[in-house]
Amino acid sequence: MAFSGGVDSVVLTDLLYKAGYQFELAHCNFQLRENEADKDTEFCKNYADAIHSTIHIAYFNTKEYAEQHKLSIQMAARALRYNWFNELVEKHGFTYVLTAHHANDNVETLFVNLVRGTGIKGLQGIPEKQNHVIRPLLFATKENIRDYATKNNIAYREDSSNQEVKYKRNFIRHQIIPELKKLNPALEETFTTSIQFFKQSSEIVTQFANLKFKEICKEENNQLCIEINLLLQEPQKETLLFEWLHSKEFKTSQIQQLTEALLIEDRVGKQFSSASYQLVIDRKYIIVKAINKEQDVKEFVITSVSDIAHLPITLRMEETSDRAFSQNKNNITIAYSDNLFPLTLRKWKQGDKFKPFGMNGFKKLSDFFKDQKLSLFEKECVWILENKEHIIWVIGYRMDDRCKVNKETKKVIKIIVDKI
Repeated sequence: MAFSGGVDSVVLTDLLYKAGYQFELAHCNFQLRENEADKDTEFCKNYADAIHSTIHIAYFNTKEYAEQHKLSIQMAARALRYNWFNELVEKHGFTYVLTAHHANDNVETLFVNLVRGTGIKGLQGIPEKQNHVIRPLLFATKENIRDYATKNNIAYREDSSNQEVKYKRNFIRHQIIPELKKLNPALEETFTTSIQFFKQSSEIVTQFANLKFKEICKEENNQLCIEINLLLQEPQKETLLFEWLHSKEFKTSQIQQLTEALLIEDRVGKQFSSASYQLVIDRKYIIVKAINKEQDVKEFVITSVSDIAHLPITLRMEETSDRAFSQNKNNITIAYSDNLFPLTLRKWKQGDKFKPFGMNGFKKLSDFFKDQKLSLFEKECVWILENKEHIIWVIGYRMDDRCKVNKETKKVIKIIVDKI
């Protein structure tokens, strides 16, 4: 049971205690209000003693965590709190974590999500049950909870930070909602009913988006591919994109810009990025893939046929008597010479050029990729094998003509890539 010592958590604890439930308390000291926070912790210890309950207490350096993870203080406190609750569940085998969120919290959450732009999912408020977290007081208003505390002579702590309107939620609580309650005194009850409809509406939207996903999208090579022509036939294309991309941290404004970009002629190559994903408009598809945090900037030197264990891709080399040209793009047969080694394995870069097998002239790799109709992401994944003199192989695509086997070739080597 999440126990702050405030009226909400104390009332829920009192209800559980009187109903005979078995529970333990979990109290977080975020060390944000100095002596006041310590007094909250002392109150919680005394309360636990009074009802003969075990209490778990955690002290967090919330400001430091917020700075390290680039979060607001409130979001940092939330992350610390729930991470710790999960640890307690795993360590002690608890069945549920109960929190004392109520109807007013639900209304505030709805407004916060509207401001953030979270779509219809954000209008569902706080879920009653989410994995092992249960919120049994969502039916009750703050007024109901305070009335219960007063009638039952229940002591509790007041958190002074709840009055500070510098926090978004507190601003909504103290500035926005009171004005709306002048128009509708039963605002919490009205919104609680509306939230139930929003939940059902969200389920309908999700079902529709999932059906359209199967028609318009495909997932391959760790990429999401959205077929542009099929998407443009949908009158709800922006909503569909929101449903598919919001979980990948793309903002509402980005999805609007993406929708607009799809309607212009020079859309190919336009890119959008979220914190974790990169999106590009290709010729036929919108392609989305996770951002690789590890930049492929290294070059890997290969000194001999057997010097391959350190390579980032599965590459093999072997001497062979088979001099035939391979039709398989994942292996090449080349002439061996004394100056073949050392080889270098690296990612391609602008300005690279080679002499494609079967051609007399040179070609820039950027032009070669254009001929191959590679997307931006596919180009980023291309590896090059070269020696001191020139490129030997654009791996998986074409070897260099200067390495081909001919009548004068005395020694042949096969290079095979199993996995890129």
